[in-house]
Amino acid sequence: MKQLIRNNIYIIVCILLINIGMSFVFIRIDFTSNNRYSLSKVSKTIVQNTLDPITVDFYVTENLPQDLKKLAKEFVYLLKEYKSLSNVNFTINIIHPNNEQTRQKAIEAGIQPLLIEISERDLEKIQNIFMGAIFRIGNKQSVIPFINHNTPLEYEITRLLKQSTDTLKPRVGFIKGHREASLGQMPQLINELSHLTDISVIDLFNTHELERYNVLCIIDPKDVYSPYEKEQIDKYLREGGRLFIALNHAVGQINESQNNGFINWTGIEDILEEKGLKIQYDFVVDNNCGTITVNQQNGFMNYQSSVSFPYLPIITNFSKHTITHGLNALLLPFASSIQQVKTNSTYIFTPLATTSSISGRQQAPIFFNLQKQWTRRDFNSPHNIVAALLTNEDNNSAIVAITDADFLINDVGIFAHPLRTDNINFAINSIEWLADNSGLIKLRNKFTTFATLEPIDDYAKNFLKYFNFLLPIILTLGYAGIRFRFNRNKRINRSRPGYID
Repeated sequence: MKQLIRNNIYIIVCILLINIGMSFVFIRIDFTSNNRYSLSKVSKTIVQNTLDPITVDFYVTENLPQDLKKLAKEFVYLLKEYKSLSNVNFTINIIHPNNEQTRQKAIEAGIQPLLIEISERDLEKIQNIFMGAIFRIGNKQSVIPFINHNTPLEYEITRLLKQSTDTLKPRVGFIKGHREASLGQMPQLINELSHLTDISVIDLFNTHELERYNVLCIIDPKDVYSPYEKEQIDKYLREGGRLFIALNHAVGQINESQNNGFINWTGIEDILEEKGLKIQYDFVVDNNCGTITVNQQNGFMNYQSSVSFPYLPIITNFSKHTITHGLNALLLPFASSIQQVKTNSTYIFTPLATTSSISGRQQAPIFFNLQKQWTRRDFNSPHNIVAALLTNEDNNSAIVAITDADFLINDVGIFAHPLRTDNINFAINSIEWLADNSGLIKLRNKFTTFATLEPIDDYAKNFLKYFNFLLPIILTLGYAGIRFRFNRNKRINRSRPGYID
């Protein structure tokens, strides 16, 4: 008896010691197929190489809806995982902005309050909530202004840590002088790109040290490049340079006076064709497409309606490459197809994005018939390449080319509009891969999501209801029957002469 008591005391003491020890160590096991809740190798390396103390002030409103409460809890768990790997003092402060002073402090630091609609006891109410974080790394301060289900948490945290440790950022040059898109027309792209790179605007006539730039970007040129400028670009590539090219090769004009499409040749097409990538003089059309608003008439009534417009293909087919990792869909207004051609060049051609199986091509110039009834015969050329990569192992140069530039342009003034997240991600992934200096590409599309139940029919619901109700009863009765039979046999055996239990 004493031995039993002693063993129980040992077990209790061991359990207490394990629980006390685990309160100082953060460990969780990730069983998800895509390692959603595990830190990537690049995140582990960056947090372990951060030498300055880290303090995170997480401003989060109390009594959040259940889905946001889960997200806030996941953000804290993720921070604890970073803390467990860090070699410096890593402090996590959870702050509930319950008073005006705390709320004002959060807003001044850059945390953005969000208005959300909350259902509470059959009542709908609008509430201002805070869910953002301030990172202080050494003497630098950065902010995640708000966190929602579309926020790639690991990417944002690792990006902020990397910003604090990087002393030299890759240099990215945007070429000007041919009426290219200005930086002001691409605020989403520039905002994302500025976190990890130094951005400059350059003129090929006045810049002679192009090798200083890790990547050169050519976005939406409208005028022709001179032979001297094309030679400058070729020289840059021969010395191992890297290009990101987005051309509005096919131009569509839709307004009250004209509905036509034509080709705008800039000379960049010649540089690409010499290296094995030919941009065709056509417009791709796709059954998987965006919509436009057109005026329609029904009797004496005029009204506007949205109609599918195959010249605005939505691209969902991507090759397995780091650049396209995690992308879901790109919207490419008025894109042209790309063809691989044989040349004496040593560049290797790799498709990155293609149209769907129900797509086609139309030779330019064309007239847009907004009332056209599209049939399957109009989509007789499937899987057209619209984005491709050229790599040269001899000099380590590379080019990413996509046959649309409007997918990156927000525009300005009354014409400004937000872009799809994947549109920006494709460009950022391309430039970061070309700069070869980040390792964050795979994290940008790693979101925290929570499993949901698939909808089921009434038959399955009834089956599961009765199954859940009857199964415990059947198991209990079955176990009772087995125990009854076992005890009865035991009594019978004990009644026999000479039986020893």
